[in-house]
Amino acid sequence: MGTARRTNLKTALGRSIFAVDGKAWHRARETMRPIFSRENVSRLELLEEHVQTMIQIIETREQGLTTDDEGRAWSASVSLATLLPCLTMDSATELFLGQSTNSLRTLLAKQQQKNCNDQYDADSFDHAFERMLAILGTRMRLRSLYWLYGNKELNKCIKTLHAFVDSAIDAADQARQQGSSQIRYDFLESLRKRCSDRAEVREQVLGLLAAGRDTTASLTAWVFYCLVRHPKAYKKLHEIILQTFGPYSTTVGKSITFEKLKGCTYLQHVMSETLRLHSVVPFNSRCAVRDTTLPVGGGPDGTMPVFVSKGTEVNFSTHVLHRRKDLWGEDADEFVPERWERKRPGMAWQYVPFNGGPRICIGQQFALTEAGYVLVRMIQRYDVIEGLDIDTERDWHNFTIVCSPGSPMARDAAVMCRLRVALE
Repeated sequence: MGTARRTNLKTALGRSIFAVDGKAWHRARETMRPIFSRENVSRLELLEEHVQTMIQIIETREQGLTTDDEGRAWSASVSLATLLPCLTMDSATELFLGQSTNSLRTLLAKQQQKNCNDQYDADSFDHAFERMLAILGTRMRLRSLYWLYGNKELNKCIKTLHAFVDSAIDAADQARQQGSSQIRYDFLESLRKRCSDRAEVREQVLGLLAAGRDTTASLTAWVFYCLVRHPKAYKKLHEIILQTFGPYSTTVGKSITFEKLKGCTYLQHVMSETLRLHSVVPFNSRCAVRDTTLPVGGGPDGTMPVFVSKGTEVNFSTHVLHRRKDLWGEDADEFVPERWERKRPGMAWQYVPFNGGPRICIGQQFALTEAGYVLVRMIQRYDVIEGLDIDTERDWHNFTIVCSPGSPMARDAAVMCRLRVALE
């Protein structure tokens, strides 16, 4: 991945899979592999409580639900891109650490002007995590000069995050000593068996949270960003989800399974098309570990081989690749989920939102499954999504170490919309 990028990320993420190369990377990946097993990815029931809290926030904002002339209930305006990172952080911390940040619950309590009795300040944790990612993102763009920016604030953020992870490790220790159920801490216990010391557990957890929170939140936010602009696609997806999973009120968490999500073809097509247009990581790089030759890319027309010497950093853009008209057709810039009904030979390396090869994202199925669950529950609940202040001329982006929807109005105004409650 290159020395500057690796050293920058190591400041916060230590020996996690995102900050190491070579043998250390192989070891980190083997440490993570059991955590993202099919069995663990399928544990979707943990999401339900957090989805319910988010829906409660949506429906109690400002004056709560209001009724239109046809007697249909609508929510007040809400920024989904602001709520979704809270949801994914709450679920990721519960899954990986056995205790949730409960940032949505804290937000709901503030919205209802009630006291929240959580053990720690969720706002300070979320703020520290958000600022850590933003600082790392800026430092990555500074490349070898990364060390000039944000050192003091980054160290403060890391201290806050370490304190929370340490509290979870201590809770797991206490539960083990008391002989109580270890189910809620099984991810953490699995990590501890594979890590050399407590500090490495902390580092791997922060790496997991960075991936588990932002990848899923960004993907889900971009899906709503696209569906707000394509109401016909939203209507079609709503109808297919009802046919596949049933209405909102009669669906329980365990009835939405990994297999049924994978089998909901149009839902998968919507997510694939969203990732094509809006990759979570739109730019990436790799460093050659030996002298090699790329088969094409050189010469005046790009069809000749290119020699890449050892130590050379090669940058590439999935954003550009996924919008090439010679690969995707003249409608490459348009949101067309139906294009995925006709997969073509050779598409594998034309579409790499999670990268490819040995370093393909180990949490790919986790992100797609969690995003699919959230989309199903939200689209079951709401049959119409109405965008507010949509800019049809351009896309707005918010960059940290991933790319999520932005807004020309304000950072907390991305994917601003209101939603109509579905009839059952």
